[in-house]
Amino acid sequence: MKISPVPNDDEQEDSHSSFEKLNEILNVAESAVIEREKPAKIEPRKSDDELDTDYQYARENYYNVIERGHDALDELLMEAKENGNARMYEVVGQLIKVIGDQNQNLLGLHQQVKNITKEVKNVPEKVTNALFVGSTAELQKLLKGKKNEDV
Repeated sequence: MKISPVPNDDEQEDSHSSFEKLNEILNVAESAVIEREKPAKIEPRKSDDELDTDYQYARENYYNVIERGHDALDELLMEAKENGNARMYEVVGQLIKVIGDQNQNLLGLHQQVKNITKEVKNVPEKVTNALFVGSTAELQKLLKGKKNEDV
């Protein structure tokens, strides 16, 4: 018997018919499989600020993970109710924990961005102890110029 990496048409039909036999034996409907469209790939927004771009991308990723977790949770709960399988309820509990963790991660992301932008903004806004280096004549000219601007 020759072993080929690609199954020929007879082998594909045999495997297809074996799946049909399994479906018949296990009493599984062929329409039980729901095919969904793959979500569109998220492109990071174009921005001058890399921090803002990364923040938006990470935020969208967390939202996608949380939303997909909710979808999976709904389907698992439906299956668990139909089958009454204890293992499925265990998986549902774990998924609820993962969704909660992702929500915490999303809030943590906000805090991290606040901390990073706070570090950048630590420059003093008002200088109270200014030191003028120059002669008194230069200082008087500077003050007269300011006085004329105020008028």
